[in-house]
Amino acid sequence: MQRGTILKHHGSWCVRFYETVIKDGQRVRKKSFKRLAPISSDYPTKRSVLLLADKVLAPLNSGRVQPESTLSVANFIELYYLPHVQKELRPSTYLGYSKMFRDYIKDQLPDIRLRDFRTVHAQRLLREITGIGHTSLLHVKSFLSGVFKHAKREGFLDGVNPIQDASVPGRPKRFQGEVYTMSEIEAVAGAVAKVDMQAFAIISVAAFAGLRHSELRGLRWSDYDGQSLRIARSVWRTHVGPTKTEGSWGSVPVLPLLKRVLEDHRTRTNGKDDDYIFSGERLGRPLNLANLARRVIVPAVANAEIEEGDTLPKWKGFHAFRRSLASNLYSCGVAPKVIQSILRHSDISTTLAYYVSTPDDEAREALQRIDDWMNAV
Repeated sequence: MQRGTILKHHGSWCVRFYETVIKDGQRVRKKSFKRLAPISSDYPTKRSVLLLADKVLAPLNSGRVQPESTLSVANFIELYYLPHVQKELRPSTYLGYSKMFRDYIKDQLPDIRLRDFRTVHAQRLLREITGIGHTSLLHVKSFLSGVFKHAKREGFLDGVNPIQDASVPGRPKRFQGEVYTMSEIEAVAGAVAKVDMQAFAIISVAAFAGLRHSELRGLRWSDYDGQSLRIARSVWRTHVGPTKTEGSWGSVPVLPLLKRVLEDHRTRTNGKDDDYIFSGERLGRPLNLANLARRVIVPAVANAEIEEGDTLPKWKGFHAFRRSLASNLYSCGVAPKVIQSILRHSDISTTLAYYVSTPDDEAREALQRIDDWMNAV
């Protein structure tokens, strides 16, 4: 047990003590120095600051302070948190976190030790980050909260997470994601069908099963039984892994229209059970949908010939089909809980806040098609 040495330094009482820190990946014992209080009528003598010194030394003497807590927050993130994310979470999550830390957080973080980081530092940090919107700042706060949760779980810190009471400045904007109307889906699918039937099949599954981009890539023929599609995996870049969340695993019904499209696609490609439903011709690997959109879909939509009165096709991306399915089902009177089940969201608030959008100009007759298909299943 150490008592430390109390001394005067530039008009203040300070305590000098020893602690173990992390240096070049090794635990090293070093001499440290901490300011206690200004020399004043409140603290005129060494005896008057003994309690302040004890407060500093108590965690060290009790063994509650770990050497890792002496790292700066930035160093802790780089040496401990991001490697943990890389090992335990999805590759896409690791890439997103690394980019967020590099682009928005690292240069703004004060050079403060992990155990000295307080809510006030978090609040200042969130105010100083510029160039991103309110939602992105919420993601930054969530990232930092995860950093300190990890530190607490590993025993490097005790007490309250300092990010918990920090607030994100500004006001959130209402989310407005891209959505296709039924006539737009028909126009896009029709334009693509003239140049590439596999792209047409992908658009059909995206539009009428509501799968995510990564889930479309992960489908195998063994996941299709003629009545439903089993969602058992996802593909991000070249990584094949589990679904986005545990709740994302499941199956979605296949409407009669979609069944015909899938059966035609399987006949055309001679698909075997172990084959990916949407794959490259040469290697049979999951198809790169971003490349397909750039090389095939966008040019087909841009060059589409339409007759007078028809809807002009517009490509809004694959995820817009997922939102469109939710919005169109909701407009047909389908209960939000059912839509949540089809999209496999863990929380119905996600479905209502980010996926359901009632179109202003959509004709009831067009929306009724989905209603009829759902009743026929």
